[in-house]
Amino acid sequence: MTDASWFVALFRRLTEGRLTPWVKHIPTVVTFAAALVVLACTRMPVASEPALAWSLVLEALATAAALLLPWHRLDVRWSILIPCATFVAIALLRLATGGGDSPFGALLIIPVIWVASEPGAWNPLIAGIGTCFALLVPEYLGGDAMPLWAIARDFLTPFVYIVAAVIINEVARRLREAAEERERVKDEFLGLVSHELRNPLTSVLGYLELLRVAPDPLTEAQRGYIDVAERNAKRLQHLVGDLLFTAQAGAGAFRLDEREIDLNDVVGQAVESAGPMAEEAGVQVRTELAASVALVADPERLGQAVDNLISNAIKFTPAGGTVTVATGADEDAVELSVRDSGIGIAREELEHLSERFYRASSATSHAIPGIGLGLTVVRSIVAAHGGTLHIDSELGRGTVFTVRLPRGR
Repeated sequence: MTDASWFVALFRRLTEGRLTPWVKHIPTVVTFAAALVVLACTRMPVASEPALAWSLVLEALATAAALLLPWHRLDVRWSILIPCATFVAIALLRLATGGGDSPFGALLIIPVIWVASEPGAWNPLIAGIGTCFALLVPEYLGGDAMPLWAIARDFLTPFVYIVAAVIINEVARRLREAAEERERVKDEFLGLVSHELRNPLTSVLGYLELLRVAPDPLTEAQRGYIDVAERNAKRLQHLVGDLLFTAQAGAGAFRLDEREIDLNDVVGQAVESAGPMAEEAGVQVRTELAASVALVADPERLGQAVDNLISNAIKFTPAGGTVTVATGADEDAVELSVRDSGIGIAREELEHLSERFYRASSATSHAIPGIGLGLTVVRSIVAAHGGTLHIDSELGRGTVFTVRLPRGR
């Protein structure tokens, strides 16, 4: 493993692969701490202790906000206030340590990159205003007469930062567009392949059924061959259905046929359908159902999600294990949980489970069949209903999938 790949692996393990506001703020915390170490070790004179104190307080508040606020429930666009607070903190730090002669102007690079790389053409302007504030205010509050070269530097430096911010914003925009284009092409390809495969598979299944009812009796061996062919054809048909669904979901092209239903009815049908699979695997499927769990939803799509969760739990549970399907409700939402006693999933991989074609290392190491589409389908259906999917797991101790859906919309 190269040094770069080792660093990337460590970063993913520490951050669970998510680029949250806290993760974005870590470089600022590190560089700000380094600046304080330099300030203490060099015994640099402090011109204004209140300015230094307010700088530390403001940066501490920004750090607490990045770390503690529930950004998964907030509009992430508000997170841009964190680097804006850092601009002010740097301005106060420079004011306290010599103004224009302060060595801490380099700290601006980190918040400028953060702000400039966010979506939106206005962000380079925000980065430019923050840079001008942090660079110019400490100098002109100092009150000392400034030579011409210092004035030229004061106006040239923010200009360079603004140009850099514009370039970063444009590069980030093009990278996002390229990623979206790749996803669009992938969705079109999946949709095309799925449509081309669906008709031949339907034909194959139809002819297999005709062979079963043919006038000439079949031998037991021949019936066995037909059973194998039919089972594999149905497996391919299910796979094609998942491919087509994920392509439609990626393009926002599938619709819900919502009506008032009872979640217990959907769960009962899914458990019944999973019976043969569970029996073959030697896994017991149990239910813990609330008295009545009414909601407005698409029963077919919701049933597809429950089917995938139960079949996934059965696949990952060794013989002799159990899968428990439970329902519950409160005033605002209903809840479905599928809990298994299976092999579990590493915590650092949980965030990636609903990505298309992603397979956990525990699945590949145990040679569990699949291509990594089941949970993608589940998350898409749950999101379309306005709900959430939470996954909790630990290697060797099983997995719990919890779906929470609003009662009505």
